[in-house]
Amino acid sequence: MRAAEAFFSQLIDYAGLFPPASLDLPSALAEYRTLQSHPRAWMLGRFVMPASLLHHPLVVAGPPKPIAVVTTEAAPPELIPEVDTLECKVPLTGIPDGVRIFDEVDWRTDYDMRIAAAPGGVKLRTGGLTAETVPPADRVAEFLLVAAAENKPVKFTAGLHVPVPNDDPVAGARVHGFLNVIAAAFVAYRDRPGIHVLSELIAQASYDDFLFTDDAFIARGFSFQVEEIERLRAEKVFSFGSCSFLEPILHLERHGLLT
Repeated sequence: MRAAEAFFSQLIDYAGLFPPASLDLPSALAEYRTLQSHPRAWMLGRFVMPASLLHHPLVVAGPPKPIAVVTTEAAPPELIPEVDTLECKVPLTGIPDGVRIFDEVDWRTDYDMRIAAAPGGVKLRTGGLTAETVPPADRVAEFLLVAAAENKPVKFTAGLHVPVPNDDPVAGARVHGFLNVIAAAFVAYRDRPGIHVLSELIAQASYDDFLFTDDAFIARGFSFQVEEIERLRAEKVFSFGSCSFLEPILHLERHGLLT
């Protein structure tokens, strides 16, 4: 299915160092290297790591590739050549050419000025370990519409282990599905719909609302051809971080969305 290949290519960044997996560095590095030989390795994106570990002896001796670095500092960290993405809490400048930068935007704050001021792309935290960390669907929709209006690429992290909305016993809340969020991002960039349209797609679309064919991805009546998918993924909708690479894939396979 060409549409599925275009949609899922390098979509899942591996964040095994972060909760809830919280692996130590040796275990996470070993897991990532094993995953790079997995039959679905074409879906695997970057190794996500905090800037504090970037110059750890294990990383220096054998850095994974590619790397997404997460920093909370007000100055950019000293990067190594394997880094292709920098995710930050505050806007940073002076980033080397060839490194994508994504500013994390808090869903509890006003989006307009924060997204407009971002020097590169923007990132949204879509969940966490408690119910209070899960943004309402309309806040996710608003984030996408503002990012699209400002022509900023987006990526996501946290809570997106399952393709569609589901009740997470760890968070004790209804959490978002990555198919819903990515599909809504596609719709936001191409169609600029009303916020209620995106909110319903994010909150309500189920497995039966999604279909991949050889030529198209269909999401609750919205259809995207392979060329559109490739363009949106390359230019606008980057990836999502997950502490498990295999869990999202198992759900997709179980529901017939991956052959």
